[in-house]
Amino acid sequence: MPTAPHHRLLTTFLLLLLLASAPRLAAAASTDRAALLAFRAALAPPSRAALSSWRGPLSPSWRGVTLHPAASPAPAPAAAPSVAELALGGLNLTGALPAAPLALLRRLSALDLSGNALSGELPCSLPRTLVSLDLSRNALSGAVPTCLPSSLPALRALNLSANLLRLPLSPRLSFPARLAALDLSRNAIPGAVPPRIVADPDASALLLLDLSNNRFSGEIPAGITAIRSLQGLFLADNQLSGEIPPGIGNLTYLQVLDLSNNRLSGAVPAGLAGCFQLLYLRLGGNQLSGALRPELDALDSLKVLDLSNNKISGEIPLPLAGCRSLEVVDLSGNEISGELSSAAAKWLSLRFLSLAGNQLSGQLPDWMFSFPLLQWLDLSGNKFMGFIPDGGFNASAVLNSGGGQGIPSDGVLPPQLFVSASVDNVAWQLDLVYDLQATTGIDLSRNELRGEIPEGLVAMKGLEYLNLSCNYLAGQIPAGLGGMGRLHTLDFSHNALSGEVPPSIAAMAELEVLNLSYNSLSGPLPTSKFPGALAGNPGICTGEGCSEDARMPEGKMEGSNHRGWLGGWHGENGWVSLGAFCISTMTSFYVSVATLLCSPKARNFVFRPIRVEY
Repeated sequence: MPTAPHHRLLTTFLLLLLLASAPRLAAAASTDRAALLAFRAALAPPSRAALSSWRGPLSPSWRGVTLHPAASPAPAPAAAPSVAELALGGLNLTGALPAAPLALLRRLSALDLSGNALSGELPCSLPRTLVSLDLSRNALSGAVPTCLPSSLPALRALNLSANLLRLPLSPRLSFPARLAALDLSRNAIPGAVPPRIVADPDASALLLLDLSNNRFSGEIPAGITAIRSLQGLFLADNQLSGEIPPGIGNLTYLQVLDLSNNRLSGAVPAGLAGCFQLLYLRLGGNQLSGALRPELDALDSLKVLDLSNNKISGEIPLPLAGCRSLEVVDLSGNEISGELSSAAAKWLSLRFLSLAGNQLSGQLPDWMFSFPLLQWLDLSGNKFMGFIPDGGFNASAVLNSGGGQGIPSDGVLPPQLFVSASVDNVAWQLDLVYDLQATTGIDLSRNELRGEIPEGLVAMKGLEYLNLSCNYLAGQIPAGLGGMGRLHTLDFSHNALSGEVPPSIAAMAELEVLNLSYNSLSGPLPTSKFPGALAGNPGICTGEGCSEDARMPEGKMEGSNHRGWLGGWHGENGWVSLGAFCISTMTSFYVSVATLLCSPKARNFVFRPIRVEY
């Protein structure tokens, strides 16, 4: 638990460091000793013996402290070193930010106090020479003061992310043109996004603007699209509404645009084609509608396209074949219809493809499994029909990696995608990375697929997840299933599979989830590890000596477990019972009609005139 002495140690250290860095006191060994020991006390409390034993000059080797100019063995008074950078991140420091002693470090250019437990509000009395200020991952509260930009005219990078800022940004808040990176993410800032983040958009050097994971509401201000220097724009996980500004295409240097998980509506603007350097486009979790624009094929550098969980309709346009650099495509949870466009076959760098929860139809194309880097394929919840194509299964090095060969997966289910950006404080360039955390898997569940399970599908030894449930698949489970040594999850439930369960399933050491329920499987249960995995298979017995009577009749109608009231009328005996039912129903009907016509009382009752009373 952080204690108050941590704050006192930080303040004492800063005061003594200030004295130690002053030219006229730089040679004073006692000041140097006190400054170093106070800094060490912030890491671990020293003993009294250590306090009286230290000797030595001001040293550039002190961890977290950078001097300017570097100290020489015998520095002259005119060349005495001063503190240029101070990095005290992750030391569990508490209390308010010691602004007064910091302001006296008149040559301080970089201050990093991230990853502590500093509290209170942001001051305006920090050193005016600061170029980089990182106060992220603390407990600072209140608001971003409007005086902060004007008090730091040299500032180029400001990181206040992951604090407790809960007050709206002033509409007058704007930063000087020198600012290259502004990160206010992961706070709870409400209200509107200021219309002018920078004072002069035309002269701005802003590369990165990250306001994600807050409570911003209202529309995206058009002023943001005037900051043409922007390379990274993150507004995700807010409450923004309205349409995406049509002027977004003015950001010709933009490399990442993340507007996901807001309340944005309207169509995906065709103006995005103007962002021809775009690498990552994330618009998922909004209320976007309309068809995909063919102009998007101009984004030939695009690696990540995430439009999931919107209301996008129409078909996948053929011009998307021009986006040949795509590695991650997530169009799940939309209203896309039609057959699967051959445009997707051109995405030779594809690692992740999810079209789940749409209205796609037709047959699965032969090239569906032929992507050489494919790691995850999800086509579940559509209307695909026909057979699973038996070909191309050996194309992906990941899905066939088996035994740890090939590209390892991160084993995360459901898959997660992280895109992050930072600014290099030396070259002042944007550094972009993305991390796809996903198990290696294929999900074709909840479609209308028929036929048998291809042998090649269960021969992919790198698969960790395979779901073919809720289809109309028939035939036996392929014997090669037992060779899938990395498989964690297997779901063939709600099909019309028959025959015995392969005994090799019992030897699959990595298997954690098994569901073969509601099929027509027969024979003994090969393992007791999954007691409910074979529910709804009447031909399964649990004892060692299963009799022949335990096997299912061979005449079961394909897909009977999906077919409503006729599901129980199958097999030889079933059709006899159905015939008896029909004969009995027809006989009863004709007897009733004959009785009605032959009985005078019945005729008089049925055909009596209707009396109308007023």
